[in-house]
Amino acid sequence: MFLRRAAVVAVLLLTSVSGLSGTAHADDTPAGVSLAVPAYFAPGELWDRLADPGVGIVVANPFSGPGKDADPSYAQAISDARAAGVTVLGYVATGYLGSTGRATRLGETTPLAWLAQAQQDVARWYELYGEHGLGGVFLDEVQNVCGPGNAYSDTYRALDESIKSLHRGAFTVINPGIGTEQCYADIADVSLTFEGTYETYQSWQPPAWQRGRDPRRFWHLVHATATQEQMAEALRLGKERGAGHMYVTPDVLANPWDTLPDYWQAELDAARSPDTTAPARPGPAVAVQRGPTTLTLGWLPSPGAVGYDVHLNGRRIAGTAGRVPAVTLKNLDPSTRYAVTVKARDAAGNASPASVAVPARTQRSDSRPPATPSGLRADQIKVASARLAWARTQDTAWYDVLMDGRRLLRLPAALLPTGATVPVTGLTPATSYTFTAVARDATGNESAPARPLTVTTTEPSGDPISEQTGSVTATDATYQARYNLPFDFHHVYIDQDNDATTGFAVAGIGADYLIENSWFYRHTGTGWNWTPVDLNPLVSSADDLFVWRVPLTGPHRVVFHGSGSSPETYGPVITVS
Repeated sequence: MFLRRAAVVAVLLLTSVSGLSGTAHADDTPAGVSLAVPAYFAPGELWDRLADPGVGIVVANPFSGPGKDADPSYAQAISDARAAGVTVLGYVATGYLGSTGRATRLGETTPLAWLAQAQQDVARWYELYGEHGLGGVFLDEVQNVCGPGNAYSDTYRALDESIKSLHRGAFTVINPGIGTEQCYADIADVSLTFEGTYETYQSWQPPAWQRGRDPRRFWHLVHATATQEQMAEALRLGKERGAGHMYVTPDVLANPWDTLPDYWQAELDAARSPDTTAPARPGPAVAVQRGPTTLTLGWLPSPGAVGYDVHLNGRRIAGTAGRVPAVTLKNLDPSTRYAVTVKARDAAGNASPASVAVPARTQRSDSRPPATPSGLRADQIKVASARLAWARTQDTAWYDVLMDGRRLLRLPAALLPTGATVPVTGLTPATSYTFTAVARDATGNESAPARPLTVTTTEPSGDPISEQTGSVTATDATYQARYNLPFDFHHVYIDQDNDATTGFAVAGIGADYLIENSWFYRHTGTGWNWTPVDLNPLVSSADDLFVWRVPLTGPHRVVFHGSGSSPETYGPVITVS
C-alpha cells in the first residue's frame, strides 16, 4: 500500500512540477525581503533594535569567532533575539580553504587544517551559546569556484553536512561575497552572493543559474549607501534580482558592519511586502525513496510557493533549492521514525501552515560497522594544541573525533590521506584531555571507539612574545617574533613615518600599517579603520615563530601584539632598520 501511494504521489508531483514554471501567481506576489544583519558590535541598544519581525538573521561575532569563554552579554543578546524570532548565527572563518595563502591559527594552509579549525569553532559556538538559542553558523571567507575536481565545493559540502549532523537543526550560511558556480547550489541554507558598495551593486547581476530559485536562498550586503533614497533603490534592485535576505548601510570599509544605519526604521519599512497572506498549506509529504541515512520526500505543491521548509519532529531541517516540492534529507539516523511536516513560502516571505504530519522511517543499516581505528596517537603536543593521527580503516566515510566524551569533529575520510594529522586547537595550557576516534560508514554504522588517548598540554614558559626582530632592505621589511602562548590574532603594528600623531594610536606609536595573521592593512581615516592591501605578508609560522615580509622601506618602528585565547600582550617598541 505504501509503495503504491508513493508512486501515485510521485506521478502527481511530476505533473504539478512540470507546469510550475508557468504559474504566474508567485511572480505576481509583491516581493519581500528579510533583513539579515552582520551585527559586528557589542550587545546593547543596537542589538535590542534587531528584535523586529522584519529581521530574520543576525550574525554574532564577539572576536572574529566565538572566543574561548562565554560572554554573559552575548548569551543574553542571543537569547533575547531568539525569543523575538530572529535566527542568530555564530561567525566562523574558513580561510578560502587556504587557497589564497590564508593560514589557520597554527599557521597551516591546507583544506584539512581549515576544515578541522572551522569545525572546532562551530563546536565552541554550540558549547558556549547553544543552550541560549544559537541558531546556526555563518561561514565566512568561502571560495566561489568548484575547484579541481570539485575539491573546494566538496569540502564545503562536507563541512555543511558535518555541522548539520552534529548539531541537528543548525541553519547555515556560506559567504563567498560574490556569485558562485552552480556546484554550490545545494550547499548551506543561504549563500551570501554580493558584498560590496552601492555603486557596484547598481550594475551587478547574479549568475544566471540563480534566476527563478527560492529568494530566501540568497543574501546581498550593500554598504556605502549614503542616503535613504539609495537604500530604497538598493532594496528594489535586490528584490528584482532574487535576494530574499538583504542588509543596506551607509557605513564604509574597513568594517561597514559595526553599527546600524540612521535610516534603520525606514529600511525595515521598505523591506516589507504589502502582501501578508500566507500561501496554502502544501500536501502531506511522502517518502519517495528511503535509505539508512536519507529520505527523499515529495508533496503536492502550494500555489504561489517559491520554496519550502521541511521539519522533522517539529524542527526545521532543510529547505528546497527552489519551487520543486521535493527534497532529499541526509545524515539521518538509521531505522528511525520521523514525523515530517512541510511549510510553503511565497515571494513576500509569508509561510503557510504546516502540512499534515506524516511518519517516515529510514531503513536499517547493513549491520556491518567498519573496523575500529587503531594506533590513535598524538604526533605533537604544545601549549594549546595537539596533532592526532590513527590508522585508516576500510569502508569508512567519516571519522569522528571525541574530546572528553564530546564529539568535536566529523571529518570525511576522503580528506584524510594516510599519514595526515588532525590539528586540535583552542586547548588550555597544562591541562589533560582524553581523545578517542570512531569510524562511520555511509549507512550510519559506527565502529567501536578507539582506545582512549590522554594528552596533557605543555606549561608555557618565558615571555608570551619573544625573539622580536625586524630588518629592512632596499625593497622590503621583514619582521619576526615567536608567540609562546596560544593567540587567535598575531599582530604587527607598523609606524612607517615614525610619527605617533598619525595613523592608529597604539602602544606609543602611530600605526600606519597592520599585519594580522596572514592579512596586510593600511590605516585610513581615524580610529580603527583599515583598508586591505592585496598581499599575503606571512612567510612562515613553523614552531610558533612567525615571519612576515612587506614592501616597506626605510627605518621605522613596530610593536608585536597577541590577542584572543590568552591574555592580551604587547611587546616593546622595536626600531627596524
